[in-house]
Amino acid sequence: MATHNNKSVSRIFTTYHSQNNWAHLAGVGWKKVQTGNADGCSNVHLVLTSARGNGKVVTVVTDAGDSRIEQVYM
Repeated sequence: MATHNNKSVSRIFTTYHSQNNWAHLAGVGWKKVQTGNADGCSNVHLVLTSARGNGKVVTVVTDAGDSRIEQVYM
C-alpha cells in the first residue's frame, strides 16, 4: 500500500467497458482504479474527474503493488 499526497490529476481515461477507469497523476504516472465493485469504481472515478475538472489536488491510496487506486480524497 502506498499513499501519494497532493497530486494533480493530469489525465483521465475510461472506456465503455465495465470498471475500466484510469488516472494519470503528476509525478506518479498512470494508475488504474481498483475493480471488483462497480459503485466503488464509479465513486473513485467521479472524485478523480472532479479534481481534474476543477484543478484540485488529490491524495490517493493504492494497493500493495502500488498499481491500482483504492481510495482518493481531496
